[in-house]
Amino acid sequence: MRATATTILLAAALLSGCAGDEAEFRQSFPALGTIITVEIRDADQHRAETAMATIERDLARIGRDWYAWGAGELGQLNELLAQGKSARVSPELATLLVRALEVRVTSDGFFDPTVGMLVEAWGFHDASAPPVAPPDEAWLAEWRASAAGRQRLRVADDIVIAAGPVKIALGGIAKGSVLARAMDVMHDLGIENALVDAGGDLQVTGTKNGRGWRIGIRDPRSSGIIGIVELSPGEAVLSSGDYERFVERDGQRAHHLLDPHTGRPVEHTMAVTVIHEDAELADAAATALMAAGPDRFDALAARLGIRIALLVNSDGDVIMTPAMAARLEPNEHNSVAEGSAAKM
Repeated sequence: MRATATTILLAAALLSGCAGDEAEFRQSFPALGTIITVEIRDADQHRAETAMATIERDLARIGRDWYAWGAGELGQLNELLAQGKSARVSPELATLLVRALEVRVTSDGFFDPTVGMLVEAWGFHDASAPPVAPPDEAWLAEWRASAAGRQRLRVADDIVIAAGPVKIALGGIAKGSVLARAMDVMHDLGIENALVDAGGDLQVTGTKNGRGWRIGIRDPRSSGIIGIVELSPGEAVLSSGDYERFVERDGQRAHHLLDPHTGRPVEHTMAVTVIHEDAELADAAATALMAAGPDRFDALAARLGIRIALLVNSDGDVIMTPAMAARLEPNEHNSVAEGSAAKM
């Protein structure tokens, strides 16, 4: 099914000039349900290999610990929270949960980490499972009525305290968090020029061949891009879109990005891209802006402290903040290299 208007996907199509003389180290590996690509420039081999091995090891652990329906730490926590019980968690997970709950408040609940049961009801918690029937209106009404109880979930002294049955899902902030952690590894090892790409969401440090890293913002339903952005050192680019995971029922697309207020998949927006130095915030903000939609885009972006963002509505119209409009280089040829992290 072909969209009739332009939509976007952060293609992570790395756009650079002619290759320079910088030493380049590159490695890809599976983690977090996607492919992680680490590219390091102008560093010695030992530090580059140490960084890539450290990032791969850390992300393998995080993928286990933060999966909401697995045997790791978050999965075990959810088993207790679903019974209305409280539980102690690691300082690492507690810190991320505190941040997620803070963004929930700032975003007026359009980003909400307590949507685990809703994700389950729509069958989006298991990508390998066959599609399930969507929840009926009675279930959704009950979900909406549970909002007050879910909002009372809190974290104190590394203890997650529930006010009723709830499950946590961190899919809307986890990629941003792991990108930030990967950048910390680079900085600790003194690596100045690098990119980490987590399935199209990415963060950079330094430059590539003496200029900023350049990425393409791509139409997810074709091979084209709508523009190019040159990133400043430290910036992260996070996207949310209806192309990532979806099922089709009776000719209708139902995707995994759910509005926590209605309990239903978002229909008014195809995609959002956010650029910010804080990768966690960028990730959660992209999720929130996707759910909030075009009518709330400007106000919510400002409330979240997001200056550089772009939204494509269901008609294919592109809405940008002034700062994004100033940064985006329109692409007249509308072409993109093959692959999610290909050079051009």
